[in-house]
Amino acid sequence: MPRTVLAAVLLCVAAVGAAPVAQARARVPVAPSQLQRPAGAEDGRAAEPYVVTLAPGADPERVMRETGVTRVRFVYRETIRGFAADLDPEQVAALWARPDVVAVERDGEVVGAPVGPSVTGRW
Repeated sequence: MPRTVLAAVLLCVAAVGAAPVAQARARVPVAPSQLQRPAGAEDGRAAEPYVVTLAPGADPERVMRETGVTRVRFVYRETIRGFAADLDPEQVAALWARPDVVAVERDGEVVGAPVGPSVTGRW
């Protein structure tokens, strides 16, 4: 049983770890003029919450400093490298232009599927 659990955990970790790589290949740089402006952004600089995933070994503080990110909510250094911050459209575009940025995603709530017993009835 412990080997089965370990195998399941390793498969989940492998799947999660591969997701940012797939996103990195599919990303397309976007010019600031092509970004959607949030409703009510009269000056076009309204900030929205984003989560930025960086390549392994990238320095979140350096990336934030070099792209002008100042409204930081959280910095991730353990499982992933990156940060959560309020970004305006120009900062989003600047982040996507960097080779050490893997993903720039709007922050939001996620609901997972319920977990229950396997087909055999065991947990």
